[in-house]
Amino acid sequence: MALPLAKLRLYLSLIPLLRSRPGITFKEIADHLGISAQAATREIPEALMLCGVPPYMPHDYIACFTEEDRVTLRCADHFKRPARITLGEAAALLLALRALPPARGAPAAKATAGLIRKLERALGTRQVKQLARRIGARRRPGALGQRMKVLQQALDQQREVEIEYYTQRRRTLSERRVRPYALIDHLGQFYLVGRDSVRARELSFRVDRIRSVELTDKTFEKPRSFNAQRYRRSDFYRPGPADHAVRVRFGAVAARYVREMSPAAELKERAHGAVERNVRTDSFRWVVDWALQHGDEGEIVGPAAGRGEAAAVLDEWLAFYATHTK
Repeated sequence: MALPLAKLRLYLSLIPLLRSRPGITFKEIADHLGISAQAATREIPEALMLCGVPPYMPHDYIACFTEEDRVTLRCADHFKRPARITLGEAAALLLALRALPPARGAPAAKATAGLIRKLERALGTRQVKQLARRIGARRRPGALGQRMKVLQQALDQQREVEIEYYTQRRRTLSERRVRPYALIDHLGQFYLVGRDSVRARELSFRVDRIRSVELTDKTFEKPRSFNAQRYRRSDFYRPGPADHAVRVRFGAVAARYVREMSPAAELKERAHGAVERNVRTDSFRWVVDWALQHGDEGEIVGPAAGRGEAAAVLDEWLAFYATHTK
């Protein structure tokens, strides 16, 4: 079974973190990755078991030691020898690394920057420039990198920003003025946390859903009560006072995936391997779309307004297929 994307991102961040910080505590791991300490103790063995290429086993590559609440990871001696790659492989790796958006605060960011410098020295300045011209690459930040740069400037200078933001739950694009409080790296996704002018409260915005961002001249003071640690948890979404409580039931097949992706506190086991999840959301449509992704394995149990939204969506689909199919 394929790993959920969020868990894959977690595993890819976990190993570099343990490697770069020998003796790191479970609490520090949890705070850095936005998971609970209990989840950290459970995920480390699972991540390590994914390392290796058959017929070799994880212990052929990595040794992991725990002493009280501290974790140390050591790699096999053959990893200390530099990798031998061809000129073409080095060039391809360099261009791929340059194309990545800046990973501020991510465990692999320092290693990535060091690898880029080594590749540039090995290839030489002239060769790097010629290669970039030949394939149309340019050493400049992409759209996401540009937005991250502006947001970081706004954070450093405590200045408000105007953004165009796509809300996936409502499928709408809106203009907002935000007071940025923090940039949070949550399981490989960057979020802007700040006070939103439209909702008049503290919200989080996925950076890759920000279509444009503009720095304003208006300054502000960050509230002393703001605590970024509230957002460093497995369930990132913070429900608002007007959100709906929705119950969704999944059949036995879909339940296997839902259990892996959902906080245990929101799940209730049902008969015949089914599971029911309680969620809070500001949009019935988002929950309906999520449930219907699983076909007849997903069902909105309540409230009635949520079931009504599901029926309306299904009527839309039936009308569409009646019009566009013979």
